[in-house]
Amino acid sequence: MAIKAVNVAELKNRLSHYLRMVRRGEALLVRDRDQVIARIEPAGRGDELPEDDEAQIADLEARGVIRRGKGKITKEMFKNRPRVKGDIVAAVLAEREEGW
Repeated sequence: MAIKAVNVAELKNRLSHYLRMVRRGEALLVRDRDQVIARIEPAGRGDELPEDDEAQIADLEARGVIRRGKGKITKEMFKNRPRVKGDIVAAVLAEREEGW
């Protein structure tokens, strides 16, 4: 069965309808400007969830989705961060205008 995709505006306008779909076991992809930004899935009854956060993190690490950090963040790391000249907000807004 194909996963239904819904735009943010429609999701906001018909939230109860889409939540009923999710309760029935369907998953939804949420789009913003035709770009998928989220997935809504049934939470289940709890029996499918890992026992704790550690089990879930270990699973993500084993699948290569995440990589755990080693050590702590030091003040030295902040001193060596790259300096960027530019307006990040303007760049993000321009990217949205272009349809990325």
